[in-house]
Amino acid sequence: MKVFKNNFLLMVITAAIFSSCALPTSYIGDTFTPTENVDVFYAAKDVKKDYRVIGHISSQASANENDAKQGIINKAKKIGADGVIILGLDFTGGKDSTPFFKSEAIKYKE
Repeated sequence: MKVFKNNFLLMVITAAIFSSCALPTSYIGDTFTPTENVDVFYAAKDVKKDYRVIGHISSQASANENDAKQGIINKAKKIGADGVIILGLDFTGGKDSTPFFKSEAIKYKE
């Protein structure tokens, strides 16, 4: 029984460490039914379907840019976006400026 308790405690601590590695991602805009797939674009001209912007997603940048991109995609799925247009890197400004990636969440017109 003691081994089970120790293993369980180790699993809880490990989960807490990995969940704390997630980058802060914020969203402002409309929400829809969650989606499974999100198209990723780096310029509005690359989107070949009619669409509308439903909101803006930002994700804190890290040493691994793919983490920030994945955070944007995950948030887009949750809010029901069909795609995201990643606009680039920006900074919060001020003395302790934090870099973050900006993007637009889009919904295709039917």
